[in-house]
Formats: sequence, structure tokens, C-alpha cells
Amino acid sequence: MAKSKYLTAPLPSTKMPAGIPYILTNEAAERFAFYGMTSILVIFMTKYLMSREGTLAVMGDEQAKTWFHLFNSAVYFLPFVGALIADIWLAKYRTVIYFCLVYCVGFIAITLDHTRLGLGLGLVLIAIGSGIIKPCVSANVGDQFGKTNEHLISKFYAWFYFSINLGACISMFICPWLLDWYGPLIGFGVPAALMIAATIAYWLGRKKFVHIPAAGLGFVRETFSGEGLRAVGRLAILYLFIAMFWSLFYQSQSAWVLQAESMNLKWLGFNWLPEQPQAINPFLIMVMIPLFSYVIYPAMNKVFSLTSLRKIIIGLFVVAISFVVSASIEVRINGGEIFKCSSRSTVARVEPFRLLDGQTDDAGWSSGKSPEVNEPVELVVRLRERRSWTISAIEFAPSAVLSQAEISAALSDLSFRTLQQVKKTKEGGQLVEDRLERLAGKAEILKAAARRARKAPNPEAAKTIAAEVLGEVGADANLLQEELYGPRKLSVFAADFSGRLLPKLLFEVDDEQRQEVTSPIEFARKSGWVNIGTFELPRSGAIQQFQFEPISATHVLVQIESNHGADRVKISEIRVLTDEPVPPQSQAFAAEVWPNVAAIGFKPPIAWQFVAYVILTAAEVMVSITCLEFSYTQAPKKMKSLIQAVFLLSISVGNAFTAAVNAFIQNEDGSSKLAGASYYWFFVIAMLVTAVLFIPVAARYKVKDYIQDEAASQA
Repeated sequence: MAKSKYLTAPLPSTKMPAGIPYILTNEAAERFAFYGMTSILVIFMTKYLMSREGTLAVMGDEQAKTWFHLFNSAVYFLPFVGALIADIWLAKYRTVIYFCLVYCVGFIAITLDHTRLGLGLGLVLIAIGSGIIKPCVSANVGDQFGKTNEHLISKFYAWFYFSINLGACISMFICPWLLDWYGPLIGFGVPAALMIAATIAYWLGRKKFVHIPAAGLGFVRETFSGEGLRAVGRLAILYLFIAMFWSLFYQSQSAWVLQAESMNLKWLGFNWLPEQPQAINPFLIMVMIPLFSYVIYPAMNKVFSLTSLRKIIIGLFVVAISFVVSASIEVRINGGEIFKCSSRSTVARVEPFRLLDGQTDDAGWSSGKSPEVNEPVELVVRLRERRSWTISAIEFAPSAVLSQAEISAALSDLSFRTLQQVKKTKEGGQLVEDRLERLAGKAEILKAAARRARKAPNPEAAKTIAAEVLGEVGADANLLQEELYGPRKLSVFAADFSGRLLPKLLFEVDDEQRQEVTSPIEFARKSGWVNIGTFELPRSGAIQQFQFEPISATHVLVQIESNHGADRVKISEIRVLTDEPVPPQSQAFAAEVWPNVAAIGFKPPIAWQFVAYVILTAAEVMVSITCLEFSYTQAPKKMKSLIQAVFLLSISVGNAFTAAVNAFIQNEDGSSKLAGASYYWFFVIAMLVTAVLFIPVAARYKVKDYIQDEAASQA
């Protein structure tokens, strides 16, 4: 037999094997690439996917979830194939390096081609590459250690697991930004670059690694003995129940991401993207492993004997609780919201919008000049339940109530305008002393009034101050009235964007594009909106209703074309009306406010989803990590890698179940048979039933540990 150019057995050493840094680099970079890609995959499919003609051709939510979970199912089915390829034919190193190249080609495909062809090809190749190498990289770690340094294995595996979660945490946080700021070319391109770097790192370590030869057909004979098959059969029954855990767990990367789009993403002074909360899971894993090992498990063990199977049973119930949180979030969302406004516009300042439930969107403020005809303020209302409605009227409730802070701000604005008027008078050469003095005096009075209003004990006292001062300054009081009653001339549009990305709005275009816009109404029409009328609001705070021909819509666009000089727009409610009956799932929430399809429900804070992630991660520690250890101890000595691959099949089955559910619940019109919270309650019930049935199965399982004995180890 020809002598191998690589090491085929570890060298005696008390140090860490020389190939370890290359394995750690490969693992961290590969996990960054994989989790970075999967973190933005659902958003890409629902917002960025293109047709061959270069137009948007995005998927609906259920279809995107189906694709995502089919991909995950393939990723975790293929480790079984990878274990066989490595142990029978190619050996571990060559299997990893060959299929890393396939992995890289998949990333290149999804980075360069943003159509369904590129997506499908990329996902197939990534699933093959990731799945095949999965059992080989971790098994190759053990091959690097000999008897003299075997005491370092546990230390290395701690670093190995840390590198996995570190790469995942960083990528899940950064890649959503890359997609949002630069689009899918960079969003997928950075993970692709990391995957190429991972492959190069593994290749550079080739002369440092120990290369254990493939066992050939001898592996098959030893593995598929009677004892081996019995061990696989016993564990496979347990894994079927655990598959339901994975069905719920991996929806944190699909359903939870889509849910986060309808939540208030501002939290802890930070504006989160809907994909970014995923990063909390790998971060919490690094925190919870020592917490459970040294605090929670010892405390539970004092109450009852905490076996591996009991940990798993508890974890199955805990993961169901995380979906109870998700269901409660969906119950609170259960409606639409004004989800875009001109907070990014340089045209006008726009106040938060108060919805019927008393919640307020934190839209923020933006400074700038008063809106002009060619630069209207735009508001977009997404109709409730994220579906199409037949609408026939819209109501506006201009707010006639100012808060204490608003009164102070309004008086400050008036003083600023007065000073500007003084400046213009001087620049125009009209040096009329008495007028200048009168205007300057008004500015000082208004400034002082603003300070007094800000320090007033309550809003009523501030209003009294404002009324007195406005009486003194005379005609300028009309300017504050404009502040009170807001917009005057409105153009209303509607459109059905079911399954399509909302087009760019006027306030989102850059300066160069804005110069090309001659008519805001024409710009809206070209973007796919149907103009249903231009309306005038009278000078009062009364609710105004405008009716029009029924039209099917998922969104309503309001352009505030003329505000009669006021800088601030204040609307307390926008109500979109329908003649459709109340859907059964909405009866409990519609109450007396139906048919206001726009303002039922609100945006729960994203902090609630962080609560769900804490519970989900606790369940992962109890189920996933325990299963890895349990699978190792219950596997015959020559079947350790294969049993680990069989365990990964449970992840594949769980994702396949989720994909099947999402495919089944899709209606022909794009709606879902399990809309809103009912989707999450379905999985809660499925998980609880599975957990209850698992208890007697686990109780009847006979534990049989396969650990190297002392004599064999010493020999």
C-alpha cells in the first residue's frame, strides 16, 4: 500500500492538535455564512424575489415558509448520506473539502441570481453542501486527539460550540442590515465570502490534520449488525416525537420573522429589523448552558431525579409555552396599522397616529418646510389581517386637542415665523419701524408664552396661557388654528398588493428622482395606486367621511397636498370602512368599532418576542443538547457518527411537517386557512399532544450506555 502524504494517526502530544485552529476558523465562518443566509431568507422571498423579466415576483407568507422549511428539512436529512459517504468511500477530510466547494457554488448562485431559478439552485446546492459536511466536521475533531491529549477534548468542544454560536449570533445581527441597506447582492454576498473563507481555511489545514481512512464495506457490516439495528430502532421511535420540537423551533427563523414585521421594532433605544431578534438565540445559548449546568439542573435534581429523558420531556412542554407567547402576540396584532409615514421626509413633521385601541405608533418627527403641491406628506394604511378588503369609504378625525408640549411647540413655531417675517421685512428694504417693533414684540411674547406653557401644571393651564397670548398677538392666532386642525386637501388612493412588495413612495425617492416628479398623483398612479378622489377637510375638528365606489385593497395611501401653511400634521384617527361581514376569527376584537378595518389591533413591542426567544432557548438547552449527549451514549461504539446523523433526521422530519402544514393551509386567493393566532395555537396543541404521548414511550425505554471501559482505554 502506498504511503499516505498525510498523517493517518495522531502524534503523541500533551498540546492541542495542530489542526484545531483551522477547524475552529472553518466552523465559525461556515456557521456565519449559513445562519446569515437563513436569517434573511424569508424576508428575501417575501420582499426581494424577482422574475426573469426583472420585476418583483415575491412569495406569500405561507409559500415562503414552505420553501424555508423544505430547505431545512433537506439540510438535516443529508447528514445521514454524508456519514455514509465519508465512512465508506471518501473519508472525512475529502468529503468536507469536496462538498464545501458545492456549498460555495450554491452561495454564488443565490447571490448573483435573485429569481426563483437562482433561489432554487442556490438552496439545493447549499443544502447538499451543508448537510453532507455536517457529521464529518465534528467527527473529524475527535480524530485529531490521541491518548496523551484526550483530556483536552472537552475543552476543545467547548470552544467548538462557542465558535458555532458566535458565528451565528454575529451573522444574524449583521446580515439583516446588509439586506436592508444594500439589497440581496450584499446581503447574500457577505455570507458567500465567509463560506469561501471557511473552505480555504479547511484546505490550509490539510497537512496539519489527521486523515483517518474510510472503512469501506467493513463499516457497513459492523454498523448494520443485529445490535446496531436494534439501537437505531429504539432511538428512532424517540426521535419521531422529538421531530415536533424541531417543527416549532425552526419557525423562529420563518413565522416569527414575518410576525416581527407587524410589531413595534423600537426597543431599548434601538430600531430592530424583523430578522434581527433571531440573534438572541445563539447569544442566550452561550449564557444558558452554564446557567442550566451549574444552577437549574442541580436545583431540579434536589426535587426529583433528573434523567436525560426527563429533561427532554420538560423541554417539549417548555417549547409549547414559547408558541403560547407567539399566539398572544398575534392576538394583539390582529389588525392593521398605519405603518409608514413621512418620518423620513424632509417635507413636513408628522405626529404619531392614535388608533382606536389607544395605542400610538412612535412615528417620530422630521423637520423641514411646509408641504408644497409637488411634495405632499404621504401616509400608508395597511388594512387589517394583512388581506384584501372591499372598501367603500374613509373617515378622517382631525385632532382638535393639543397636549401641553404641543402647545409650547406651536407657540415656539409662531415666534420663529414672526422673527423670519422681521428678517424678510428688513431684507426687502421696507424699514417701517412700527411694524418691525410690533412683530418683534410678538415674537418675544410668544417665546415667553412657550416657556410658561411648558412649565404649566397641566394641559388646561397651558391652553389658557395660549388663549390669552394669542388674543394679544391678534391675527397670527390663525396660524395656531392650522396647527390644531391639520390637513385641508387630501388625495386618497387604494391598491391591492397581495403577495407583492409595496412600491417606493414619493417621500422615499432621492433628490434626483424627486426633481423628475411633476405630479404626485401621476407618480402614485405609475406605482400601481388607484386614485379614488381628492377631498377637502373643513376648518373644524369634526370627523369627516368620504365615500367612493367599492374597490378591493390591501393598502390605502393618503397624500396631504395642502396644509394651508401649517408645519405639523395631526390626525387622531384614519378609519377605512367596509361593507363586508365581520370574519368569525375577528368577532371578539371587532366589538363596537366595526367596520373600521384599519384601526383594530396595534403593534405589540418587539420585547414580547424576546420573551418568546428566552423560553425557546431554554427548551433548546433541555432538548437539543441533551439529545446529542443521549444519542452518543446510546449508540454502539462503532456507530457514534451514524447515530448522530440519525438524530439530525428528526430535525428534517420536523421541518418537513411544518412545510407540509404551510402548503396545506394556503388558499387559492393567497389567504390562509389558519390565519392569525390560530396558526400558532395549532402548533401549541400539536406539541402538547406529542409531549403527553412521549411520556409513556420514554418511561418504557431501556437505557443502555455504550461507553469505552477502563481496560479497553488503558490498552
